[in-house]
Amino acid sequence: MNDDIEKQKQRIKRYLELENVSVLAGAGTSFHLGAPVIREIPEELKELCKADIETYFGKEKNPSYEDLFNCLQADRFIKKKKGENFQEINNSIAKMQKWLFDHCNTDKTKINKKYASDEQLKQNRYHYHESFVKKLLQRPNNLRRVNLFTTNYDMAFDYALDNLGVHYINGFMGVHNRCFRPEVYDYDLYYPGQSVTGKVHRAEKVMKYFKIHGSLSWLSTKPSVSNTYGIKEIPLKDDFIPDVENEIMIYPCASKKSFTLDLPYSELFRQFAQAINQPQSVLFCVGYSFYDEHINDIINQALSIPSFTLIVANYSPYDNRDSPIEKLKELNDSRIIILDSKEIKQTTFTGFVSNILPDLYEEEENLQVIETMQKRYPKDN
Repeated sequence: MNDDIEKQKQRIKRYLELENVSVLAGAGTSFHLGAPVIREIPEELKELCKADIETYFGKEKNPSYEDLFNCLQADRFIKKKKGENFQEINNSIAKMQKWLFDHCNTDKTKINKKYASDEQLKQNRYHYHESFVKKLLQRPNNLRRVNLFTTNYDMAFDYALDNLGVHYINGFMGVHNRCFRPEVYDYDLYYPGQSVTGKVHRAEKVMKYFKIHGSLSWLSTKPSVSNTYGIKEIPLKDDFIPDVENEIMIYPCASKKSFTLDLPYSELFRQFAQAINQPQSVLFCVGYSFYDEHINDIINQALSIPSFTLIVANYSPYDNRDSPIEKLKELNDSRIIILDSKEIKQTTFTGFVSNILPDLYEEEENLQVIETMQKRYPKDN
């Protein structure tokens, strides 16, 4: 088993040193922090939204958070066009968003009971996120920046990046009034060198960060001269209450393919498509279940490029033959590498960071030691 893990680490190391590296982090990267899984509406929220669920789905069905949120937004859109009153819908939307805000702030969530004995999490709940980021930043500085895409709207990676002092380019600009400005994604960070020639050096602790489903810290407000898109980023506050004028920008909803035509989602998905469609690109999918069609469409397009590689940490049950990841396996494509839980034991986010994702500095040192010792003690053959 240890040999298998070492082989996988060496294999991953080679891909991490490609020119174009992107990561897609899904809900599985926040599961250990106690963030709720909302593929089905949690019982507590279901009780709060009972009337809306029965209105749109009847008494027997248990829709996802996304399905219900989509119905409310669509109904509001129709009522608004008809000139009808939609205050009750606004109240329901605000109620759902407030619940999500209260339960998805990973600074406040309770560590998942499956990880209660994890000593690393007891000392630092963002240990695995920070370790993940540090390993990605060990790539040679002459290569392009790593692109970190996430479908999560919680703040786990935001907090981890802040804790490490990493400057992340996330599409917003400003200090006291942070507004969405998509041109920021084309910026980079350099500092002047010490030589008289004026040569500049690229800063090392920089990452491009894309929250493609929105964020708890993003608000949709009225456009203004200083904020033409009406999208602003705020610090999280416990007393924040979403309302019609300040809606949290999360989820492009179930009808994602139409919602992604609007900013900021159109720009975020354009960046995702552009990043993974570059020559010699690799996309690492960690904690992502492949249930989002709008994302899968972009990945499928990238698979039409011969030099593209897709690496998936498969944390889903091995015997789930109907899972989208199992369907990927059936393609039998050497460019699709599935790190399977049956082979490596742990391909959850914490397991992937601890066991599979190599420490590039450490790996270089280990290889040097092995090479030296082999020269010192050559085999007879």
